[in-house]
Amino acid sequence: MQIQQNDPAELLEVFDARGQPTGRAKTREAIHVDGDWHVAFHCWILRCDGQEVVLQRRSAAKDTFAGRWDAAAAGHWRFGESAAEAAREIDEELGLEVGFSELVHRGRERAARRFANGLIDREFHQVYVLHLDRPLADYRPDPGEVSGLAAFPSRALLDVAAGRRARLEATEAVAVGADGRLSAAQIDVGRDDLVPYSAARLRRMLGRPSVR
Repeated sequence: MQIQQNDPAELLEVFDARGQPTGRAKTREAIHVDGDWHVAFHCWILRCDGQEVVLQRRSAAKDTFAGRWDAAAAGHWRFGESAAEAAREIDEELGLEVGFSELVHRGRERAARRFANGLIDREFHQVYVLHLDRPLADYRPDPGEVSGLAAFPSRALLDVAAGRRARLEATEAVAVGADGRLSAAQIDVGRDDLVPYSAARLRRMLGRPSVR
């Protein structure tokens, strides 16, 4: 079965349904056709002592959730990589050089989805949080991966994800041009604009942000 995928030759490790590594490597293409469990690296960036969260808008060329708002950086954990090596996603997607010691591990999350294009994605997400108060103008995102960046009030984002609020306006946002240039933007999102993580999962990732 031929499915259009990003980076189909990338080598990933196959895991079992309990999250244990098997030591077997397969291409990303084969893993997503066969529905094998594998691991992804996720980084959530928090600002203002956790009161704001930075999200990336996935590019229109993505094979899953194209154009939706997601964790600041996320990608597949390649076969044989250490956690520190998998954190390369932050630099590759956002153009930020961050020491691995600055990341806080928030745990592992399980996700399984089947997409209309035939892709079967069964992942264990190793989730990290980075506290970084830099403005979005300091980021240098890869336009092939990211089409926008925005910071949202964390608690209000949880309300949108839970369906308690219809829409939310970003406190800061930039669009990413095809040449990588950033331009200020006004962004507001609803539940259907987000990658569909549950409100409970977002609360775990964001550390139960308090009311100011």
